[in-house]
Amino acid sequence: MRVDDVDPADMTDDQRSLYEQFASGRRAAPDSPFSLVGPDGRLQGPPAVWMLSPRFGLALQQVGGAVRFGSQLPARACEIAILLVAHHQNSPFELYAHRLAGAAAGLSEADLAALASGSLFASASDLEAAVFRTAVAVLDRGTLTDEEFRSAAGVLGEGGLFELVTIVGWYTMVAWQLAVFDVRPS
Repeated sequence: MRVDDVDPADMTDDQRSLYEQFASGRRAAPDSPFSLVGPDGRLQGPPAVWMLSPRFGLALQQVGGAVRFGSQLPARACEIAILLVAHHQNSPFELYAHRLAGAAAGLSEADLAALASGSLFASASDLEAAVFRTAVAVLDRGTLTDEEFRSAAGVLGEGGLFELVTIVGWYTMVAWQLAVFDVRPS
């Protein structure tokens, strides 16, 4: 990382409050596919840099929790979108974490390899195919044509489409933060 990570023993009260969001709860559950707290107790991944501004970090963790755990879209579909962002942005930490999360959501090694090559895997459901096509279009052009919008909304619903676009935008922002601060998996 381009900045020093914060030792848990040296945290301010605000940093400690942010730290606890990642060291407990759903993100730290034993069945979580990856941990944002490293073996040495320090945060890794996005929250490692969010510690630089605990006020922003607390707000980001709230939005991030909703984006990661609150979507009406199935977990496999969400992980397809997140992995497409990670590959598009060439984000080492997102690739590390969400390959694990994708596998935990039921994506096979062949599915993960297809996504890495920019291809949709043969076993994708209609909903997963719509997520794939829509995420690729948004990543490539930043928008959808009217026809693509109608098609995606027809499969995902307007709420599901909104959530998908939010997932793509969220993980793009996170990938930028990770790139600027050179955050990589440990």
